[in-house]
Amino acid sequence: MTYGMSQYQNQSGTYLPPREVEAMAFRHVNDLLSKAKTHSDRQSALSANLKLWGILLQGVQRVDCPLDEILRKDLTTVGTWSMRYANVALNSDTSLKALIDINEDMIEGLSAPTPMTATPYGAPVPTERHMAIQMVG
Repeated sequence: MTYGMSQYQNQSGTYLPPREVEAMAFRHVNDLLSKAKTHSDRQSALSANLKLWGILLQGVQRVDCPLDEILRKDLTTVGTWSMRYANVALNSDTSLKALIDINEDMIEGLSAPTPMTATPYGAPVPTERHMAIQMVG
């Protein structure tokens, strides 16, 4: 968790799991992409998409990222594709549907229940391999 996020949580008294924060970020970007009607709105939405994926890729590439190597590679591939597509769309009338679809897939994956393992005392905890990445930036 970043310093800013930890300070916010200390002040607000509430806590959202990292996966939910990430899903909310993708929902926000998809909202911007789907409502972008003017050139300015489109540029802003695409910039937000680029920033989100850039932050996600920074987290995936950290040495302490808890995700499986295969998932890390898949996220890197999808994220790189999304960023390239968004860069093309910045300078053309390319449809934004593909970006919205990819982000929806991310929302769906982040919103899925986290697999649990039992502790010696019987309390389930998320497996390290399925925890959300720490977004930086």
